[in-house]
Amino acid sequence: MNPSVLELCRSGIAAARRFGATDAEVYGISADTTTATIEKHDLLMAKTQRETAFGVRALVGNQVGFASTNDVSDLERACREAALLAKASPGDPSNVLPASGPIVPVDGLYDVDAERYTTDRAVREAIGILEIAEAIDRRILIGDGEFSFRRSERAVANTRGVGTDERTSLFLYSVLATAKDGERVSNMDYQFGATRRVDRIDVEPIVRRACRNALDSLGAEPCGASFRGSVLLSPQAVESLLVGLILFQVNARNAVRRQARWADCLGQRVAAPTLTVVDDGRLPGGVAASAFDREGSPHARLTILEEGKLVSLLHNAYSATALGQQNTGHAAGSAQSVPAIGPTNLTILPGSATKDELVSEIRQGLLVTRFSGNVDPVSGDFSGVAKGAQLISNGRLERAVTGTLIAGNVFECLETLSGVSREQETIVNLTLPYVRVERVSVTAGTAC
Repeated sequence: MNPSVLELCRSGIAAARRFGATDAEVYGISADTTTATIEKHDLLMAKTQRETAFGVRALVGNQVGFASTNDVSDLERACREAALLAKASPGDPSNVLPASGPIVPVDGLYDVDAERYTTDRAVREAIGILEIAEAIDRRILIGDGEFSFRRSERAVANTRGVGTDERTSLFLYSVLATAKDGERVSNMDYQFGATRRVDRIDVEPIVRRACRNALDSLGAEPCGASFRGSVLLSPQAVESLLVGLILFQVNARNAVRRQARWADCLGQRVAAPTLTVVDDGRLPGGVAASAFDREGSPHARLTILEEGKLVSLLHNAYSATALGQQNTGHAAGSAQSVPAIGPTNLTILPGSATKDELVSEIRQGLLVTRFSGNVDPVSGDFSGVAKGAQLISNGRLERAVTGTLIAGNVFECLETLSGVSREQETIVNLTLPYVRVERVSVTAGTAC
């Protein structure tokens, strides 16, 4: 019988100790992924690939070295290389490995029916995406789409008592839709879906949503006038415009480097009281749900912002040691690099108003379905094109507009945030509502 991923990780830390490491960690993953791809409204290909990878972090005192391999037979060499690199590296007192903590398995991460799922079934689901779109409207083009399923086993072990593993199954599907009617072409709309269970695969809702949004933007015209006012961001626009900056600011590694404005703001208000953000590595059905992080620390639900106040940063073992704060179990990354910091299942909690109610309160504004532009996570300045936008006038969606630019500062948007919708959408590992922000510069332009 072949050794498990966890057994291989444990053999790796023993090898690293033999090569002179005072502490060591080995993270391993073995996964099979099958993907059926759509391009230009046609099934392009279906392929299956197997991934096996191990990342070795060796410490000699507080000096650290790292090496990785995708060949099990090469694991011992990677352990030797990591130990040698550690001996040649500068020391840092924050270079530590986490101690073991109670790991409680997360229910529903693995569906045994996934073991019998075939490439043919994945292809049929991809073809189904095209058939659904064609039935909705012949003007729809699925420019890109994908259906994939993944079965994986991952494990991590270290010399401080960590030793844990888990199996997961995951089905992912996405579409990028455009509508074309003669010379008129809509904005593109991207939608995503996921589940861990075979019997809960349902591609139809995301296809219908993408097609509806694309059709709604067909025939859009220039805005007509520039103004400074309210902007209602769709969940996708919230991801593009707000989430990246929030995650940069709460990443404790950026606080260690003094790059984050919120580094010293724990307990202080950094956003409007209507904004509460949580991250839950154990979220039932969450794409990023798991029992433990990249370093083997247990996952738990964490409140990041509560009614506009900064409650916690995201930490791994390094940043928690450097800042003298609690490790929140947010070590992230693959076996190809040392652990970074990242979210699991991030959620902006819903508000009490519906999307339509948020629209009804806007005298002059813009609904932005997608944002394409630049956001500086340090200064907060942003500018770009409002895609799939609709002009709002006197509390009503008036018409689709194109060639419209929006600009402002995300920190100011968070402070002037005036509404969060009851409705939410899930985008990969993010669950987001519609968010209304104020005093955004809206510049009318020509069609783009």
